[in-house]
Amino acid sequence: MMPTERKPTSYRYQQALAPLVTRIEHPALRKRLSEVLTLLDFNSTLNRSMELSQILDLVLFVSMGETRASWAGILLRDDERLRPAARRGASDAAWLGLALPIPSEMDEAWTQEVMRQTKARLVMPLSKSDRLVGLLLLGERAEPYGDEETMFAEALCVSAAASIDNGRIYEELRELNQRLSFKVYQLNSLFDITRELNRSPDASRVYEVLLTSAMGHVLTTRALVLEKGSVVVERGVPLEPEGRRDLERVSAYFGSLSDDSRVENLDDESMRTLVASLGIDLVVPLRSGDVSHGALLLGPRASGKPPGDEDREFLRALASQAASALDNLRLTREWIEKQKIEKEMALAREIQRGLLPDGEPDIPGWDIAAINIPCLTVGGDYFDYLKREGSKHWLVIADVSGKGTGAALLMASVHAALHALAGIGDLTLDALSVRLNEIVYENTELNRYVTAFFASLDATTGELNFINAGHCYPLLVRQGGEVERLVEGAPVIGLLPEIRTRQGRVFLEPGDLVVMFTDGLSETRSPEGEEFEDERIIDLATRLRGRPSREIVAQLVSRVRVFAADAGLTDDLTLMVVQRN
Repeated sequence: MMPTERKPTSYRYQQALAPLVTRIEHPALRKRLSEVLTLLDFNSTLNRSMELSQILDLVLFVSMGETRASWAGILLRDDERLRPAARRGASDAAWLGLALPIPSEMDEAWTQEVMRQTKARLVMPLSKSDRLVGLLLLGERAEPYGDEETMFAEALCVSAAASIDNGRIYEELRELNQRLSFKVYQLNSLFDITRELNRSPDASRVYEVLLTSAMGHVLTTRALVLEKGSVVVERGVPLEPEGRRDLERVSAYFGSLSDDSRVENLDDESMRTLVASLGIDLVVPLRSGDVSHGALLLGPRASGKPPGDEDREFLRALASQAASALDNLRLTREWIEKQKIEKEMALAREIQRGLLPDGEPDIPGWDIAAINIPCLTVGGDYFDYLKREGSKHWLVIADVSGKGTGAALLMASVHAALHALAGIGDLTLDALSVRLNEIVYENTELNRYVTAFFASLDATTGELNFINAGHCYPLLVRQGGEVERLVEGAPVIGLLPEIRTRQGRVFLEPGDLVVMFTDGLSETRSPEGEEFEDERIIDLATRLRGRPSREIVAQLVSRVRVFAADAGLTDDLTLMVVQRN
């Protein structure tokens, strides 16, 4: 058997005292007992209610019923003011506009001022633990309020104050819980939308998801997205061609906004007029960090109410996620493009390596080695060995102006032209220089040219004829330690339509050594800004003369890398060492 529900103590007292009312003959005593029963009933009802509106109505009805007041009202504390919360009975147009300051103590002067402003005849405090919760105001009645009515109202307020305060707390908690539930719903929605945004294969899909989600959340039938001077997607906006052009022309303004804004609050009057004519109510910039991806423009809500703080917070989060998705798409595209370029550059590097000799020339009595190190993936430096008739050989080192792909393409052209000219059996170095200059001049831009050193070596006699076309002076280190610079020649190749040449000639004896190089060696700088220069090349070549040319090349490259330190090589480096054994 289930136990019966236990009745509140006040209810049991009420049941015990109720029969006594009819037995007491003294009017004043009967009235006082009736008031006690009313208070007991009032407390019983209060204990069963948590709704603030019900508690306030109960206080008003009981107070008016017992005191016979023409009206009753309650002011509650809010932001350090007492403001209207409920009223029953006679109406007053000024009631809703009341905002009374909270006193440090309720003295007679303050009470009289309240009565004057509210037209009340009795003012009773609603206090909990010495803290003023509010006021109970009672209006005029047939007779002035006496001690009995005042005592009843005071007892009523003592019972009601705690319930009113608890009711307000309950109402705040319920509102907070509702807001929390709505926030959870928004976060779940935003999570789903973000997942969809990040799965979008292209920007158009991101814009569609953004627009659909934003319109569904605020319940509007009008929206568009501006990005990079274009209306990229629109729904429900009556855009005539002229209006579209006007909007696209000023789209950067909306993307530059630091935060969302109602149209009526935009600081630019012409912008307000333009978007208002399209029925737009809210502008939300699409930003990812410092990067702007345009703006989301939304029309008014179907309800006619402006979007609240939580709605705008959701739209800001949605816009931020959409901007991040657009950023990710951009970065992905850039990564793919970078990978494509890197593959193409790697292929170009392999092709360029194929244009250079794949080993040292096999010339009896001579030790020749060279190396090419581009500072980028591909470069504009070049060297070559070309076998001629008899015991003669062409040795070439060249440097195309600039670096990178453009220089590499011109270098490939020089290689092709040089090999084509080498097929002419009786071609001299002078004719080679002149003809190569014509080819480069006619087929390249005006600001492109080539510095080069062309040498014709007779392996039998040691005779070396050469033309230096604006190139770094090769260094001839004699067996006895003397140093000569190979200077004679011509202007740079390809800068002028015609050139005149002057051929130089030297004889290499056994033990002599020639170092040919590009400015990527001699002009490499240390962290302090000092250049490597010829003296260091001469010093190392003199000390290593007689060692294998491949070792001398390696030592020079190692020395210049140490010299450059963390700065590294800033230009293409090509180096050739020629020794007569």
